[in-house]
Amino acid sequence: MDSTPNSPPARSTSPEPWVSPSLALGAIPQLDRSVSTASSVSSVSGRSASSRLSDSGRRRGYMRPEGTEFSRSARSRESVMNLGTIAHLQYYFARTGLLDSATGRVAKSRKLGSRTASGTEPLSPGLDGDFSSLSLASPDSQVEHQLGEGFVESPLDEHGTMAWEDNEPMMLPPTVSTYKNNPVYVPPPPDMTVLRRELRESLAESMKHLQELEKGFIDVQPDGNTATNGGADASNWHEVQGLNLLDVTTLAIRAAKNYYTAHEEPQRLYAIKSERAIRKELYDTLEVLKRMAIRNFGNGVQPYEVEQLKQWAVDIGTLLDTEEEKERLEHEERESWSWREGDWAGRERERELLFLRSFDSNPEPLPAWTDLDDAETPTPLLAALQSGLRLVHLHNNLVKRSQRHFEEIKQYHTDTAKPYRCADNLRYWVKAAELRWDVKLDVDVMGVVQGKDATAWKKFDAALLQWCQGVREEITSEWQKQKNQKRTPTLQIDPTYEEAL
Repeated sequence: MDSTPNSPPARSTSPEPWVSPSLALGAIPQLDRSVSTASSVSSVSGRSASSRLSDSGRRRGYMRPEGTEFSRSARSRESVMNLGTIAHLQYYFARTGLLDSATGRVAKSRKLGSRTASGTEPLSPGLDGDFSSLSLASPDSQVEHQLGEGFVESPLDEHGTMAWEDNEPMMLPPTVSTYKNNPVYVPPPPDMTVLRRELRESLAESMKHLQELEKGFIDVQPDGNTATNGGADASNWHEVQGLNLLDVTTLAIRAAKNYYTAHEEPQRLYAIKSERAIRKELYDTLEVLKRMAIRNFGNGVQPYEVEQLKQWAVDIGTLLDTEEEKERLEHEERESWSWREGDWAGRERERELLFLRSFDSNPEPLPAWTDLDDAETPTPLLAALQSGLRLVHLHNNLVKRSQRHFEEIKQYHTDTAKPYRCADNLRYWVKAAELRWDVKLDVDVMGVVQGKDATAWKKFDAALLQWCQGVREEITSEWQKQKNQKRTPTLQIDPTYEEAL
């Protein structure tokens, strides 16, 4: 038996034995840029830097962008339409050399005499910075710098930048808008004085047209015909009257909606009339206008429709008058508080006690705030605030009276018979003080609830004094800014409009 192995049968599709192997066709990524083989070393290393970099339009890992057609829905998206701008910026960075420093593709040259990680002495590149003669795979591995095996430094021309072909189309550098977003203008919040004035003017204009219609009802002849001509002329006149009333009433409804939605203190507004009642009145008024428009103002505006629209305008005017009266009373009460200003040196606890009494909604007044001695028994004020329920109510009242209505304590224990409920209320108050008033308190909650630790009472007394001072300063600063705010009216009021109301 012959031990010599038989040669494999020859195939017609196999290449000839003397043909040198070539790179794979259609390889992704291209093998001449990522793999160095025995057959490709000589052909690749002999090429110039510019020819190697010009393969498929690539420049140091960047492909020159081509035109892209987006769908109709994609054109409306700003993020999609910025893709071309991003490609433009990348091309500019690649051409100017900024892409090299950003991505770290250019290796930092080592000092002479330094050794690589393998312990060999690296070959220094030419003084002129020409790396075009370096091949992708060096036999002695002396050109492998700290980039690792199989990587070489990016080829640079004599000026230290990339070699670009002369026939390549030029792309202009990006404009300022390419890398700097235009600031978005955010209009200031609406002025309540201006909104209220607009609402009053629109209501006065609507009332003037309604009164004209009421005069027309009085001028009706005994036979039922008006003073105007009948037939087609009367129908056209009714339509003109209806459209005019529709315009002025719609503007009044819009002004009312803007005033309700942009109100600075909606709690005070809804205390006069609930939000549900206000919305119902607006919808009822729109329904009246809708019925008038559906019949195309046939037979003119009816007396009951005029009465409904007039009643709505009168109710809105009454609401505004009531709100202004409440504002005046609050301002007078605020000016009467003595703790707002003055020198209170040495009487800090007296001042803060007056501050607490001004916002305490409990019918039983707070006791005097005396100094705490070393005894384990608390002062009358601390004993009244031990459950934490009164502190929670004080916090909520102060939040409502401030201009920033947030971090109100909505869940708390009203039944404080159990000690853990008192502890929870105190924790709610301490956390709300930190989140809303930016006052960090140090309170031994369990020590206060148990009431047997003199140190816990001292901490509670100091925390209460700190909280009162921080809240009072913020509240008074808000009132001072509101008082000094200059509100320049932007609308001119006709005195006849005010007389109509």
